[in-house]
Amino acid sequence: MVNNFNEDQTDALLEFINIGLGAATSNIAELLDAFATLHVPKIVICDSDELTQIIKNEIDYSAKYYIIKQLFTGKFGGECMFIMKDSSANILGNHLYGIDNPSHDDINDAAMELTNILTSTIIGKMTHELGTDVQFFVPSSQFIGAKDIIDYEDIKHYSKIITISTILDFQDQQIKGCVYILTKDECIVSLKKLIDDKLEKLYS
Repeated sequence: MVNNFNEDQTDALLEFINIGLGAATSNIAELLDAFATLHVPKIVICDSDELTQIIKNEIDYSAKYYIIKQLFTGKFGGECMFIMKDSSANILGNHLYGIDNPSHDDINDAAMELTNILTSTIIGKMTHELGTDVQFFVPSSQFIGAKDIIDYEDIKHYSKIITISTILDFQDQQIKGCVYILTKDECIVSLKKLIDDKLEKLYS
């Protein structure tokens, strides 16, 4: 795997992402009106052509998935993609709306709301730590089979992927999902400079 981040940059990036996940945990607990825990995530930085294999390792090909995508722009820009299995989405919709059999629209709305919290908090906190801001665009959603998750026309526009795999625990139930942050070469260059500037301020 090619990783254009040096060790200090990688450590700093993971720390900033974890700060965002910590804030997201609190916001999700408020959304669910229940104590929630986000497990320490598995975070991988890879080239975009490795995304297919990474997703294959995470998904169940017999299941369907909710895919939420949201573009963001600024000194660090790209696209967030959140993938959640239908069983996890059903648990979320059931709890959020307090009904045994939530409709597809209810489940989709719940998935959109959870995704909005995750992506906006992770990216927002990370870029705030780096002294910059981003603008988020309206998210879009799909409910599709596992084999259709990868859209090569979309992926070909990106060069690096930051993968965040985590599990949300609440009330003895689990919601599993993955956040993929897709970026381009120029955004990686900008992100590395923001990290270097932050590290210089911290250690100067």
